[in-house]
Amino acid sequence: MENFEILPTEENLIKTLEADLLGRNQQLSYFYNLLLAQKGASTIAVDGKWGSGKTFFIKQSTMVINAKKPVSIIEKEKREKILSKLFLTESDNYDDCNLAIYYDAWENDNDTDPIVSLVYEIAKQLGMTYTFDPDTDFFKLGGAVLDVFSGKNLKGIIENLKSDNPLSKFKEQKALEEKLKDFFSEALNERGNRLVVFIDELDRCKPSFTVRLLEQIKHYMHDERITYVLSINTEELQHTIKNYYGDSFDACRYLDRFFYLRINLPPVDKKKFYMNIELNGRYYLEIISRRIIDVYNMQLREITRFYRQVRTAAYVPTHDDEKWNCIFPDGEARQFMLSCIVPIIIGLKMVDISMYEQFISGKSGKPMVDILNTKEFSTGLLCRFLKEDESFSQIEKKKLITPEEKILEIYNAIFVNKYSGNDYQKTIGKCEFDADSRKFVLVAASMLSQYANYEI
Repeated sequence: MENFEILPTEENLIKTLEADLLGRNQQLSYFYNLLLAQKGASTIAVDGKWGSGKTFFIKQSTMVINAKKPVSIIEKEKREKILSKLFLTESDNYDDCNLAIYYDAWENDNDTDPIVSLVYEIAKQLGMTYTFDPDTDFFKLGGAVLDVFSGKNLKGIIENLKSDNPLSKFKEQKALEEKLKDFFSEALNERGNRLVVFIDELDRCKPSFTVRLLEQIKHYMHDERITYVLSINTEELQHTIKNYYGDSFDACRYLDRFFYLRINLPPVDKKKFYMNIELNGRYYLEIISRRIIDVYNMQLREITRFYRQVRTAAYVPTHDDEKWNCIFPDGEARQFMLSCIVPIIIGLKMVDISMYEQFISGKSGKPMVDILNTKEFSTGLLCRFLKEDESFSQIEKKKLITPEEKILEIYNAIFVNKYSGNDYQKTIGKCEFDADSRKFVLVAASMLSQYANYEI
């Protein structure tokens, strides 16, 4: 089975930049220029729903900043690939550049204090020598780094961070903020003009870790030469804050204390993205899938997983007319169920399990109405279900019927009707449904049927 999900590996980050597969290169360029224009300390939130591509966006931003640096450790050929399709502010001035590091907050959400793991990550990504001590579950910076820092600044920080309560220790000395300023000043010396710290996945962390990290950045890691960029889902982060301070706490205003700017993650270019995952909209299976994506506002990760399942379940019989006719002579009802009902079932199970249960148990046909009740489908797809004396428009001697009525009639034929005795089937226009129709769509949607193909 082909995996459509584009993981944020270095190879995929560069490939996506080169081809602009997500249609975000222009926004990445604007974002780079925005970061370059920052003066003084600042904290920026990049807001987007889970699965919308925030990690991809900020990892690409990290890569772009470090590739654009006049003195970059990234090899020349790779730098050219990264920067070739971007529109960046030109500057060869070493004093007018940024240096970036990426910090995964969720990955570091453990018993270690946030400030410890963040300093560790900065030291590691800036190429400072360090060793890991598994006995103490803590890092020790090597002698080479202590030499760089003349021993007096970093050594004190490291020793204090080893204590059971590092923040209390620093507070007693009333020197934490100054020590960290010294640390960042030395860290940036001969490495870049400003440091951009990208913090990802904060809204997935435990509430205590999240709050501590935000508070520590604000009170102890505030520096004129640092820009913090936090990728967040504001709605989820507010829930996290309330879990810590209580439901009555004003989490929205609390977060406003930390963010100098809030930027909504720009949407992807769906046309380019659909082409990349072969969701082209030529067949009804693809058209319906795209409609489901729009109605339920699926994010990138959801789209790739959803369409991967749909393709596996029903791609071949809905795209190969010759093979279809061999399997289902005169089977327009089954073709409709594979092309339309199976994607709806798969989509519902992903976005709302309660709605899915209502739908398959015959209690609510609303999802079918939401998906299929459009002018496009009423002039094409749904016409096959009209009787000779029925019409969706006002025509003399024909019964006027609404698309919604017809959709619910189809839904009832598949999921509600009890077939028994002489009433063993239901004919709607050119299509016939029976007692096996419900089982047919459920088995097909499970991807464990004769219609599934695991090689595409």
